[in-house]
Amino acid sequence: MSELVSYMFISLDGFIADAGGGLEWTPIDAELMGFANEVFSDVDGIVFGRNVYEGFVSYWEHLPSDASPADIAFAEIFKDLDRIVVSNTLDDATGRTVIRDDVAAGIAAAKERARRDLLLICGPTLRSTLADLGLIDRYQMFVAPVVLSEGVPQFGPTKDPLRLRHTATRTFTGGVVMLDYESGGKA
Repeated sequence: MSELVSYMFISLDGFIADAGGGLEWTPIDAELMGFANEVFSDVDGIVFGRNVYEGFVSYWEHLPSDASPADIAFAEIFKDLDRIVVSNTLDDATGRTVIRDDVAAGIAAAKERARRDLLLICGPTLRSTLADLGLIDRYQMFVAPVVLSEGVPQFGPTKDPLRLRHTATRTFTGGVVMLDYESGGKA
């Protein structure tokens, strides 16, 4: 069975987006984009919440004409990935699976079907729900050297504290630090 890997950029103070929902503060350079291209090339798909899905698709499927070669490469990788969206309001469409009701069963089935890992890119509510259900196997957090002071937190409330086991650290030249953790159950 594949693993579900939470993959998120976060500020030093734990936010995944600024107070307006923006991501302009994320210092994504050529090195980070190359790393993302490697990671995304090695997974079967991405699990999204609806809001993040819509923003992700609107950007990566409509790149500006002056996009970098690394961005163009990522868009090519993205178009071939399975897209699994957890939403009660999104219509069904070709090229994606929508999970509406039983999130636990839907994600477990997606993990069972996948030959390789799935990435989780979502907001705090879905991340906390999946963590509470024990469905997130790993957390890759890309900590940016910026303090936002307010914004969208990485996690919403969880039923219990989560215990994680550190497995790897990587520092990128632009100052971003990737922290990789395995889920260790409840604290």
